[in-house]
Amino acid sequence: MRKGAEQAQALPAEWIERLNQSLFASPEDARLLEDPVILAACRRANRAELLHWANANLQRPGEPVEPYVSADMVDTARELARRGLSELLVNLARSTQNTAWELWMKMAFSLTQDPVVLEEFLAVSSRSISEFIDSNMRVITQIILQEKEAAAHDEHIDKRSLVSRLLDGREVDSEQFGRRLNYNLAQKHLAFVVWSETPDVEIRLLEGMARGLAQLNGPSAPLVVFAGPATLWGWCSAARPLDLNLLQRLGGQYPGIRAAIGSAAAGLNGFRRAHLEALTTQRLMGRLAGSPAVATIDQVRMVSLMTQDARAARQFVASTLGRLATESKVLQHSLHAFLANGCNITQTAEVLGTHRNTLLRRLERAQDLLPVPFADHRIQIAAALELVIWSMPFDDGESS
Repeated sequence: MRKGAEQAQALPAEWIERLNQSLFASPEDARLLEDPVILAACRRANRAELLHWANANLQRPGEPVEPYVSADMVDTARELARRGLSELLVNLARSTQNTAWELWMKMAFSLTQDPVVLEEFLAVSSRSISEFIDSNMRVITQIILQEKEAAAHDEHIDKRSLVSRLLDGREVDSEQFGRRLNYNLAQKHLAFVVWSETPDVEIRLLEGMARGLAQLNGPSAPLVVFAGPATLWGWCSAARPLDLNLLQRLGGQYPGIRAAIGSAAAGLNGFRRAHLEALTTQRLMGRLAGSPAVATIDQVRMVSLMTQDARAARQFVASTLGRLATESKVLQHSLHAFLANGCNITQTAEVLGTHRNTLLRRLERAQDLLPVPFADHRIQIAAALELVIWSMPFDDGESS
């Protein structure tokens, strides 16, 4: 038990990957876990619970392990209770338990070949893992019951409840709901989702990003709703077109905060549609490693279409970018920004915060790596760079 606990305590990469994959055991679970905030919290909780169990068995092999429910799991339990999806946690716990047991059994055969010792070892291990998960679930169940009881005694109908009724598609009195929300539902809306996947994020940072997004679109006050742990839903007046350069600058002011934005649409149906587009954008941003901190539905539409056939996408990138596809990310981002800013050197240098001469050198190097003439293939090169950038993280510290 102690030798096994030592290996588990090291958090082997295979274990972490398998435990993370266990979060998608069923289609129902996977749909909810498209929420990047809940997905990140569940991943952190998996690691924390594995470490707790391993540390306990390292100190007292085979003895009962005290329950451990991390702050991430507490927040997730409360959020799922508010959504009426408490049973999902039971599914996740059982999926995680099954995966952990498979990994532990595989390791057990590498520790001993003695059938008598192995039988006893697996029996003790099975009981330990099962009892640990069960005790955790009892704690979580109590948290869920407390959350439901608090909701039952809360007579105040908050903004989230009102907004949920609007989003459900029911026939409602738009003027009445608008007055209660202090928001004009008849206007042209821009919807957004602001969230963070880092633990213990300060709410004021999320609110700051939400206010900043609203100010980019007009002077009127936005409607902002707390939608879950580290997640805000927002709507604002689409009084003017969205400036993508200003949008990216805003994202840079709030490290660790992300925002997904739908397209502008009017009226109550537009209120709903714009929100669904923002959620679609958020889901893709949570799935693709290199997605920017802030993105719009228009950016997502193209990337989503191009990534539906992964093999064709890779071939397109290779034939369009050649050696640039595997070269410095600084070069890729510089050429991408140059194309996005209408091939204007001065504007691109300002957006990137780079000296004009440095940018010119990078662009020359990038174009030398291309297998096709730059002037004749700008649209294809821009699309291929978009794919590369969304598919891999960008290391801000990478030098030219």
